[in-house]
Amino acid sequence: MGSIQSDDPRNIWEVVGTTLHDMVLEGLIEKENLDYFDLPYYAPTSKEVEMVIEAEGSFSLHGLKIFEMDWDANLKEENDNSVIAIDEKTRGQFVSNYMRAVAEPILSKQFGEAIIDGFFKRFTDKVIHLMAKEKCQYVNLVISLTRKRV
Repeated sequence: MGSIQSDDPRNIWEVVGTTLHDMVLEGLIEKENLDYFDLPYYAPTSKEVEMVIEAEGSFSLHGLKIFEMDWDANLKEENDNSVIAIDEKTRGQFVSNYMRAVAEPILSKQFGEAIIDGFFKRFTDKVIHLMAKEKCQYVNLVISLTRKRV
């Protein structure tokens, strides 16, 4: 995964963070637990990846392509060249379900299982709202490298 810009606010992990912050403000999560929670994530831009490859020096870069994929891309089906319409709630729930598969064990360990259903209800609502406002996409970097001979 990558980023088009270095400060992309539409990163899905940012939505996780804002949801947790909201739950602190509502008194559902202890602020101290959130303060101690660290989930490092960095999505480099293509230029940053190129610079690291060049600086490291072991590889020749043959190609670097960027492709974007909607958060709910796997939900959309094509039928006779027309996309089947899917309501916002279904799209948001789809995104929330696959994020839950990844994030639930991490969040349960830090905040306890009791907050999980409420967290993902709020997360789903945020995703629905965000996807209605703007195009939410993952940025993927595909890189072709050859190891330089020593």
